[in-house]
Amino acid sequence: MPSRPTTQEPELFAPLHVVVVESPIGKLWVESDGALITRLSFDALHVRQAKVPTVLEEAHKQLDAYFTGRSRKFDLPVQRLGSRFQKLVWEALDHIPYGTSETYQGIAESIGGKANARTVGNACGSNPVPIIVPCHRVLSADGLLTGYVGGIWRKKWLLQHEGALPKELFDEA
Repeated sequence: MPSRPTTQEPELFAPLHVVVVESPIGKLWVESDGALITRLSFDALHVRQAKVPTVLEEAHKQLDAYFTGRSRKFDLPVQRLGSRFQKLVWEALDHIPYGTSETYQGIAESIGGKANARTVGNACGSNPVPIIVPCHRVLSADGLLTGYVGGIWRKKWLLQHEGALPKELFDEA
């Protein structure tokens, strides 16, 4: 039987570098190994260091520019640890333009193989860097807002911010 984690274990595996970004959808914790962005979280991450590396300073600037409408894309080095399939989905997410959306099934068809909407949804849900890799731009086949690691209200806000939410959903959601 595996040992149960203690309250001290998370500190042992805490990210080396974290910056907190204040945003209209709440605080965002952006993690880095010092060279790559490794995670964006809507929940607090533990920090073991004080100095913020350049890559996190740049992530902070780009996220601020995105939220204030001065930028529509990110140019950050992102770590992509996942299965081959997850990486294919995350790469497809990178190609969804700002202000538009795609369906889970549309992504499944674009990457081919045995992908289906559900497996694409699972890969979107395991995206370690939401917003930067825009999984919020993916909708169900009927255009409904479904599943988002930060909550549906954040997905709605991001899509409204980008002008990608269909008018009928904008009024109802």
